Amino acid sequence: MLAFEDAAHAHDAEAVIACFANDIVISSPVTQRIRFSGIEQASDLFRRVLDVIEDIEFYETVGEGEQTQVIFWRGRVGRHYLEEANLLRLDDDGRIREMTVFMRPIPGLLALAVGLASSLAGNHHPARGWAVRATLGTLAAAYRAGEPLVIALAGAGIPISREDQRPRNVRPRS
Repeated sequence: MLAFEDAAHAHDAEAVIACFANDIVISSPVTQRIRFSGIEQASDLFRRVLDVIEDIEFYETVGEGEQTQVIFWRGRVGRHYLEEANLLRLDDDGRIREMTVFMRPIPGLLALAVGLASSLAGNHHPARGWAVRATLGTLAAAYRAGEPLVIALAGAGIPISREDQRPRNVRPRS
């Protein structure tokens, strides 16, 4: 899936879309209540995704050359770090027919959800976009405020300093 990776890294939405099968299905990392079906919905989604996510860097592929692959990448949504794994199932022509998206950490996922969901809702009416941004933005702010307390109360694991929170043990693909 080097064509997909190169296109996403370059923020070339049309080249990303060219990697999709017409009957592609994308499973949301945010909720199991929706999925994006068909080239039209996937195209609209990825044009918006590439407007929101910055500094995309792919660093690992599992199963390269196979019909089922997993690609790993990281990037940013504003000031929030985001790491993603995409489970890809390809059709006989090598196009992506199914994509299941997994993301971490929660602040980055919520920042992406705020940007994408408000953009999609605003497509119907600006007030809908504002309402979605307000709702998800409140959830994201509550999580950011509560996360340190939850970590302290749980008392598990080893706290990581801010400068060590980005993975350093993974080398970018060449």
